[in-house]
Amino acid sequence: MSTATTLTTLTNATTGLAQRAHTLAAVCPSAPPGMQNYQDQVIGWVKWGVIAIIVITALVSLGAIGIGKIFAMPHASSRGAIGLAVAVIMAILFVTILGVINGVIGSGC
Repeated sequence: MSTATTLTTLTNATTGLAQRAHTLAAVCPSAPPGMQNYQDQVIGWVKWGVIAIIVITALVSLGAIGIGKIFAMPHASSRGAIGLAVAVIMAILFVTILGVINGVIGSGC
């Protein structure tokens, strides 16, 4: 096989692959007919539920830190600090996951 034949074959393969990738990117996922309202409602409940869990975790952790400092209980303070760190990590993951989901689903094609 000559170099020119190899280059032609590679060029044809690359062009075909690029066309397939473009077709794959044009796929737009959507809910079945009549399900979009229910999907939006469930997603909304999940989002608000996660936000509530993050806020409750942060408030309980701050309370544990305060109680631990007031009553000289270092274990409560350290557990509260860990809980606060977990709440911050949960908030970061929540925002990141929402960005990934919006990137995959998008706002429609």
